[in-house]
Amino acid sequence: MFKRALGFAAVAACILAVTGCETMGGNQTQTTIYDTHQRVVKLDKDLGDSITKLNETAASLNARVEGMDQQTRSLNTTIEDSNAKLNELAKDFNRFKTDYYRLNGLTPGQTSTPSTSQNVQTAPVVLEKPGGSVVPPPTAPAPFQTPVAPVPAASAKNELTGSAPSPTGDSKAVPAVTPPAAAQPAAEPVPAAAPAGDSKALYSQAQKSYANNDWATAQKQFDEYLAQYPNSDQSANAQFWKAKCFLNTEKYSEAVKAFETMRSTYPNSSKIPFAMHNQAVAHSRLGQAPEAERLMQAVIDQYPMSPVAEQAKGDLKKLQGKQ
Repeated sequence: MFKRALGFAAVAACILAVTGCETMGGNQTQTTIYDTHQRVVKLDKDLGDSITKLNETAASLNARVEGMDQQTRSLNTTIEDSNAKLNELAKDFNRFKTDYYRLNGLTPGQTSTPSTSQNVQTAPVVLEKPGGSVVPPPTAPAPFQTPVAPVPAASAKNELTGSAPSPTGDSKAVPAVTPPAAAQPAAEPVPAAAPAGDSKALYSQAQKSYANNDWATAQKQFDEYLAQYPNSDQSANAQFWKAKCFLNTEKYSEAVKAFETMRSTYPNSSKIPFAMHNQAVAHSRLGQAPEAERLMQAVIDQYPMSPVAEQAKGDLKKLQGKQ
């Protein structure tokens, strides 16, 4: 009996043992499943965060690329505008160069260095009648010329000569140069007095007298013009040619004063560098070399692109005894 009870007890213990094992095994499986589920949830969350960050990064990169594209297009537009402006500047420079050559009677490749020879020939003088009509140039064996004051033979090598702007730059300007003896045209009669109040006729008469080498008459006529029309378009030119009359007739003190008046009264005239050069020549004829050197240097420094600048350089060397 006791043995049978002991057998039942052993069987019951085994059953309990087996039941306990199964219970323990089920709990472990559930724990493992739960842990795995939590890990999957965490991985899913981390993956979602990573994808979100990648999307944000991609969007930022796209925005930067678009911004760079806009900057590139803006730079291209700026480059195109700059090229267009450069092309316009090049055209303006070419027009300026063409006008410069034309106004100075040069062709491409030539320089504006004035000739040191005293036998230079220029184009015929063009005069204007009252009302704007043009008087054709006088017929002569050679192009019409106007001589400067004579140069003493003993000092001709170092003697300075006057200068004048090209007639193409001022249709009413007559350059003072010395023609060959055979080319001297016959003197024309002095024109009759101009009608009162006719500025063009008065200026034309003064210019014609100058062209005929009648500098004394021309000086008086330019004086009369300036007295009546001190602020006209031709006043600066009249003052310049009046001063040239004094220089050509060897009235050097009067020439110095007349050129100084021209420079102070009409400082914006295109003939200012020529006035300074001729004033320096007058000073040199008076033996005032330091003043002549100062003015020659001023022409070179202040008007380096003027046609008279090169002549001033050569004259300055003569004054300094370097030539």
